[in-house]
This record gives sequence, C-alpha cells and structure tokens, in this order.
Amino acid sequence: MFGLRKNKWILSIFALFFACLLCTSCGKTEKEDLSEEVKAFNASIKKSSVDTEGNSGLVIGSVNMGMNGEWFSEVMNGIRGAGKDLGVEVKMLDSEYDVQKEAAHIDELVKEKVDAIVISPIDVNITAQSLQKAKDAGIPIITWNTTVNTDIDAAVGVVPADLGAGAGNYACEYIKTHGLKDVKMFILGYTKYEIGVGRCNGFKSAIQDMVDQGVIDVVSDVSDGGETLDEGLECTNRILKEHPEINMIWAWNQGVLHGAAQALKDAGRKDIVLLGVDMSMQLANDMLEDKIDLEAVTTQLPYNMGYKAVVNAVEVAKGNQIDKQIWIPVSTYIKSDEERLKQYIENHKDLVEE
Repeated sequence: MFGLRKNKWILSIFALFFACLLCTSCGKTEKEDLSEEVKAFNASIKKSSVDTEGNSGLVIGSVNMGMNGEWFSEVMNGIRGAGKDLGVEVKMLDSEYDVQKEAAHIDELVKEKVDAIVISPIDVNITAQSLQKAKDAGIPIITWNTTVNTDIDAAVGVVPADLGAGAGNYACEYIKTHGLKDVKMFILGYTKYEIGVGRCNGFKSAIQDMVDQGVIDVVSDVSDGGETLDEGLECTNRILKEHPEINMIWAWNQGVLHGAAQALKDAGRKDIVLLGVDMSMQLANDMLEDKIDLEAVTTQLPYNMGYKAVVNAVEVAKGNQIDKQIWIPVSTYIKSDEERLKQYIENHKDLVEE
C-alpha cells in the first residue's frame, strides 16, 4: 500500500545491527533485493543511529489501519522490531479500517499522553480531524503508507507513482521482447485513496507511449476495483465476461491482484499476462507455478517502512530534527527470476496470508 529520506546516525557499531535487522522475524536479507536503489537505502540505515540513550520510559502509540494479512504483518513486525531495538514501549492499536475506531484509538493515546503517534491514516480528511486533539496536546505525529490533510512531523512511505511505473515499465519491456502488436489491456485500479490514484497514474504514464503507438489498447479502465481479494475477483470476472479479448491485466494493490489471479485460475486463462503491486508469498508461488502467467509484481519494503516510522517517532519525541519525508524504495519481481522468487519465499515463510 503508500509514500518518503534519511536520518543521521552513528556508523561503525551499527553495521552489525543492520545485518541483524534484516534477519529479524520477517526474514529480510540483502539477498532478497539486489537493486542499487535498495542497496543505497540499506546503506543509509547502516549510518543511522539507534542510540537508546534517553529512550527509557518513552511510549509510542501505533494506530494501524489494519493489522492482518501478509503486507500489514510485515509492517507490524517492523514497528515491533524498532520498539525492541530502541528500548521503547510501543502500544499497538488496530482500527480495522473503521474511522470511528481510529478516532477512539487516537483519543485514548492522547489521554495516556504518549510521547508520539505513528499512524497509517484511513481517510485524508476524517483522520485529519481526529488527529487534531493529538496536535493540540503537542504529541508528534508520524504517518506511514497513507497520507493525511494536516501538518505532521514526518511521513514514511513510497512514491505511489513508482509502484505503478515499475510494472508499467516491465509491461512495455515484455511487449517489446515478445514482439506483441495488439495488447488488449485491463487496468484494475482504485481512486478512493490518493495512493491508488498515484499508482494508477504511474502505470498509465509508463505505458502511454505504447498506447499512443496503438500497440496497447486499454479496453477497460476500472477506477473502483476495490481493495480486497473478493472485490478484485468479482471485478475481474465481470470484465472478462464483457471483454474476453483481454490479454493483459494490471492490478493496483495486493488484495485485488490476488483476486485477479484467482479469477484467471478459475477461468483457466493462462493466455493473459498479469502484473500488479505488492508482493506476497502466494503471488511469489503463483509466479513460480504455471497455473497463470503472473509476470511482474512491483513492491515496497513494508518492514523497513514500519521500522523507520518508529525510529522517526522516537527521534521527534526526544526533540531531535528529522527529515520531513522518508521515501522507501520499490522493486519489481519478475517471473523469470526464479532464484529471487525462491529467496523471497524463504525470507517470508514465517508470515501467514490471511
């Protein structure tokens, strides 16, 4: 799921720490992603300080849009991991995608006078109103993944357009490599969230030249494809009935990508190239198997996102300066890179898809 640069920390002692960080409960190692951008990001964390002096007694409130499913489980691992490494208490609260529960959690943390709040906002405007009490109380606010229409101390996430563009660029490469001349495209998008708009725009921008050339014909562009597997399944089934000529699909998030994959399995449509956003154990297995043609998935680093959110919260709570935005790099997994897919599965085998 969403979008932000670097803190200054001590170097020498923490190279070992970072190696340990990448081998925590979510099983990350540098073998998982060897892109230069990810290497550079990892190097920046090695330079970051995890000095725990002054952290004793700090309480960080974590208000989470959701806590279930593989992607969110990785973020939660990162949040917990940072709390443990930094020696602070992290209070985890699940809003279950309900803005009223979210508001109640924020009120609770304000009453408890926590030292900072990390949050993945559900709604840019409604959540902004809920956070006003925290702001009035002088509690620092760090967002991750999603954004909010109010001033905050810092945000951690990815550039949404990059998530869309990753698969879009690969789609163009795939089309050229295979000499395709008549691609019938289905874009399974969502515009409820700003990040959904950004991802869709990124993907469309990446394929625009081929659209202009007439190589890609976008026969269906759905802006309300939903967020969940069931919504993605229903929407894909409907569009396939309306447009059986479709031979390429892009899905905007993990849930609907799972739904699209299931629809293709049910229909026995191995002739359709599938692309999307947010890797998972199931998707990695789908890419290794031959039931469907899942060619590429562009993904973010959820563990690092949660970890950095808490690091920033602690720094702000201690009165230290931090960058306003921290951008987490993205990476694209492709079907032909079997070794990397197997490494992903090995690194994430402790996470259970829900």
